[in-house]
Amino acid sequence: MRVNPDTNSAMLAALDRVNLNEQHTINQLSSGLRIQTPSDDPAGAAALVEVQSQDAETQQFTKNANAMQTQMQSADSALSSVVTAVQRAVTLGVEGATATLSDSDRSAVANELAGVKDQLLQLANSSLQGVYLFAGTATSTAPYITDNSSPSGVAYQGNDQTKQVEVGQDYWIDANVPGSSIFGDGTSGVFKAVSGLISAVQNNTGVDVATDAVNTAMNQVTASRVQYGNTLNQLTSSEGILSNVHVQLQQQINSLAATDVAQAASDLVTSETSRNALLQVIAKTNGTSLFDYLH
Repeated sequence: MRVNPDTNSAMLAALDRVNLNEQHTINQLSSGLRIQTPSDDPAGAAALVEVQSQDAETQQFTKNANAMQTQMQSADSALSSVVTAVQRAVTLGVEGATATLSDSDRSAVANELAGVKDQLLQLANSSLQGVYLFAGTATSTAPYITDNSSPSGVAYQGNDQTKQVEVGQDYWIDANVPGSSIFGDGTSGVFKAVSGLISAVQNNTGVDVATDAVNTAMNQVTASRVQYGNTLNQLTSSEGILSNVHVQLQQQINSLAATDVAQAASDLVTSETSRNALLQVIAKTNGTSLFDYLH
């Protein structure tokens, strides 16, 4: 029997399409993704890209918030130690104001106050992974240095700027409080107050006034701790919102891209049935067996 070459070519082309569809369905089942290429579903692919972009942005906001939270928790911990140290300075001031103290006792109080001041200097230069926490935005250099020309014996080398971090769409949070707003710039603040208390104890004059100045400086530190606490609460709230948004976007991505396993399995059966039917037709048309065609 003579076979029309056009008919034969058409059946072979149809077989190729069935094979391609079958392989495409197999890929969907193995990868779990319905959309392999944009041509599979142009509208769905465009929507998927948009949602994936939103999710990537959400995850970046989450990373920003996590990093900022870690940094602010470290700063708050350091400030907690600062408050403890300054409270000790106040206690020593009260002790130093006692009129019956001997010269040696007064010297001991002054020496311990000097130790408190050294501790405050270390805490003011706290860092996390090489980033100084109280330097403003000049985070690569220690903000406070010893400077004998300063009234407090300490000078501030940071700046008064605040870094902002985006933790949501157009939602920015201050990531730090400059050291000058917490400890002062060396001519004022806690270092000046403690230095004044040391001198007052050594000279046995004006100790009460100097102790009050330390209390005032401690209030400044405490106010900064409140600011850090408020920011940490904002971050916790933001992280919760971002987590929920991420879950919702992942659900959308799954809805757009995930393979419908039941449908894919049905399509695979249909492709296999069509393939076998075409092979039988081709075999009969060419006077060969199905086994001959497959080999």
